[in-house]
Parts: sequence; structure tokens; C-alpha cells
Amino acid sequence: MILTITVALFCGMAAGYVFLDVGDKGTLDFILMTALDIMVFVAGIEIGSNRDILKRVCNLHSAVLALSIPAAVAVGSVIGAALIGMAVGLSLYDAVLVGSGFGWYSFSSVVISAMYSTEIGTVSFLANMLRELSAFFLIPLLVRVHKLLALAPSGAATMDSGLPVVIKYTNLHVGMYSFINGLVLTLIVPVLLSWLLSLK
Repeated sequence: MILTITVALFCGMAAGYVFLDVGDKGTLDFILMTALDIMVFVAGIEIGSNRDILKRVCNLHSAVLALSIPAAVAVGSVIGAALIGMAVGLSLYDAVLVGSGFGWYSFSSVVISAMYSTEIGTVSFLANMLRELSAFFLIPLLVRVHKLLALAPSGAATMDSGLPVVIKYTNLHVGMYSFINGLVLTLIVPVLLSWLLSLK
């Protein structure tokens, strides 16, 4: 699957360079969102059709685990971004802002650009986009250590673009946690960014 994704990515880049321009972005966004909706819908059918999975998740232990995973991913993301950001010359505040996107590049970059700095918004876009992209390559490697590690690289994207990849390399049970992880992180991003931006 990694090879297929890599080939598809570079073929898409070549096709975009040769045949398309910025004016076609609306059409491309529509195609992308339609394909994403179909993938998530199919993943939802897989999870929903397995009633045993739903029963295993609907208990106190699973609920605690389902909330602990996004909490750990959020804390790890912010700390990791702070350390790496400062290592490359960003201030602690700017680095934490970038890391607080949790992979949701389309939202975090726009908010940061509009409310704080276009430069840091651009950094946020690139960092969070690369996070989501690198997850496709990291997930198959991390599951060899532990299946739940597959939920960390994509961040908020584990509920959409990362969900089919997580299910492919783990199982439907982890896929359910993947969806919850992405949902919780997606809900946290606007609140966390709003609070951080209010500090300036």
C-alpha cells in the first residue's frame, strides 16, 4: 500500500503540474472531498456491521481508553512541536501554535494566519499537512510495535483520511478508537487555538 500511495502521489503531482492550474482548485477540492466521503462511509459500514466491535467499545474501560488516546496524542503533539520548533528557531509560543493544529491543516493555518501571523500560518499549514502525509508511511511501521501507535501520526485525520489506513493495518476494533481519536482532537483544536491566540 505504501508503494501505491507513493506512486499515486507523484503521478498526481505530475498531472497537476502538466494539466492544471490554480483556477481548477474548486474542482479538485470537490473530487477530493467526494473520494474522502466515500472512504469514510465504507469504513463506517465496516465498523457498524461488526456488532461485536460496538459491544466491546461500549464499556467503562474502553471509554477511558478512547479518551486517553487523544489526550496522549494532544500532549505529545504540543510537546514535540515545542521541542522541534525551538530547535529550528521558532519561539515556544509559535511552535506550540503550530503543534496545536493536530494535523488539521486546513483549519489551523487559516485561523493562525487571520488572527496572528501569515508566516506562522504558512508554517502551520506545511507542518500539519506533512504530518498527515507522513502518517501514511509511518502507520505500517508503528503497528509492528503496538497497534494503538497507529493513532498518533495522523492526529485529527484519524477520523477521515487516516481511518482506512488504520483499519487496513490494524483491525476494526482499533478503527473505532481511530474515529473517536480524530473526533475528539478535531473538537479540541478550535478551543485550544482560540485560547492560545487570546494570550497574545
